[in-house]
Amino acid sequence: MEKSNELKRTQTEAEFVSSLDADDALPAVPGQKKKKVRSYLLSGLFLIALMALTFYIISRDTSPEEIVSALSRTNSRWVVGGFAMMLGYFLFRAFNFGVAARCIKTKMTLGETLQYACVGFFYSGITPSSTGGQPMEYYHMRRDRLSAGKATLVLFIVNITYQFVLVALGIVMFCCKVGYILSIHGSLVALFFISLSFNFAMLLLLAGVLYSETALKKALTAIVKWLAKIHIIKNVDGANAKVEGYIAEFRAGAQLIKYNKKRFVYILLGTIGQTLCSLAVPCFVYKAFGLSGWSFFDMLAVNTIVFVTVSLFPLPGSVGAAESGFVLLLGNAFGGFIVPAMVLSRFISFYTMMAVCGCVAAFAQLRRPYNHAAHTVGLPSETDPSSALQ
Repeated sequence: MEKSNELKRTQTEAEFVSSLDADDALPAVPGQKKKKVRSYLLSGLFLIALMALTFYIISRDTSPEEIVSALSRTNSRWVVGGFAMMLGYFLFRAFNFGVAARCIKTKMTLGETLQYACVGFFYSGITPSSTGGQPMEYYHMRRDRLSAGKATLVLFIVNITYQFVLVALGIVMFCCKVGYILSIHGSLVALFFISLSFNFAMLLLLAGVLYSETALKKALTAIVKWLAKIHIIKNVDGANAKVEGYIAEFRAGAQLIKYNKKRFVYILLGTIGQTLCSLAVPCFVYKAFGLSGWSFFDMLAVNTIVFVTVSLFPLPGSVGAAESGFVLLLGNAFGGFIVPAMVLSRFISFYTMMAVCGCVAAFAQLRRPYNHAAHTVGLPSETDPSSALQ
């Protein structure tokens, strides 16, 4: 009986995965069409101007000579450790893409998944609210012969897991440091929860589909109707069509998670590693300046709150907000080194990575497309431990 049920589950899963090869299996996420190069160039120029203005405002009371002098005295081993954390970030994200691809029975190499990770980071960095990253990851997967349905679900699994980890980490770290945040400025608490609510909304959608798709659809339709009544939404039919599209995407994602529970755990662990690696960079910068008094956890917790809070601001790469948040919330830790520390931390975690990822994104655009459609794998049983990552 157990073998019969397993065979039936495997056959059902095979039918579900095969259905994803039809390009109209899932509605495309809005904005997934290739954007013009000119718009990205303008975004890049705006980013550079925003960076220059940010550093001028924040460091106007600190001379460039003082910043350079402070940076020259840092411990290079801890600086290298910070860069190693960012390497870990990209390796973990690439791992997540690879395991998610296995969920839809497609094999991707480490080099391929690293390219997608870099493309996402670069385009997220040059577009407001990181809106360009996922569409460009989708574009490159489609260019590499992955069907629309499969590309959408790979990104869904990776990003919904990231939303979950970010919300969970944000809540835990905030509970640990709420007293410190209130001592800095009470309004930061409101900004933190507003930002967290956007990420939490995505998880509520997934939970709604898993619990009761019908109830979720009724609730969202009622919200659309109410928003139309108060004249916030003008095109009700268009809004309802988007609701249908999002529910279809979440339905398929929930189905994929059900078929790949073990792999989803691996992606969850990889996402925790990815997130902690990027958030740990200031910890290494703190040690690079030879400072003490704050523990690794203290620094990590406060930087998590900074990261969640500044994601609210619709600026490319959160430039301006990220630097200001770093100075405001970590000023007590770094003291007189706060501006050089902010410069070094952002240099490691963002500016250098943008340069590297920009080169990788250019390579990904110019190279010959891969053929993921030809790299399919079988449907191993999840009850076999040796096949968990296959």
